[in-house]
Amino acid sequence: MATRTAGEPKIAAKDGVLDRLSSRFRSRQLDQELARGIPPETTAALALRARRLTTLSRRRDIANGLRRVIGDTCRGVPLSQARVSPRRSQVIAAEDDLTRVADALARPGPVATRGVAQAWLLLTDGTGPLYNPNSMANLQARAAAAASNLRFED
Repeated sequence: MATRTAGEPKIAAKDGVLDRLSSRFRSRQLDQELARGIPPETTAALALRARRLTTLSRRRDIANGLRRVIGDTCRGVPLSQARVSPRRSQVIAAEDDLTRVADALARPGPVATRGVAQAWLLLTDGTGPLYNPNSMANLQARAAAAASNLRFED
């Protein structure tokens, strides 16, 4: 097995074609499992998905997406009919926590997979508190949890 750096998820020495396909086609389900705290090393598909989510380039993409949401919302960019728009009041209330998440994601160095998955779901889940006015979840609480879960426990 190859040597891994701190924070890099464990993965079996040999992952199969089915594992790679599963990690691609079941990405949303795997993201939800990772966000709930299921360890990446539980299955090869989870480990592959965790590896993909935690690359610095993917983390910076998520960070840029969060910053774009914050910036557009705070500048009052007109709502688009071509895409789902963020909930202005929720974004303003969660601005500090969302910024903390974006900053932590963009920094080089290890981060915990759970927090990355939570941030990714915040940004991409149209039924979640960022976009859905009927969501009972609180964006500020979810962003604070993601920020906290990006750190490794000592």
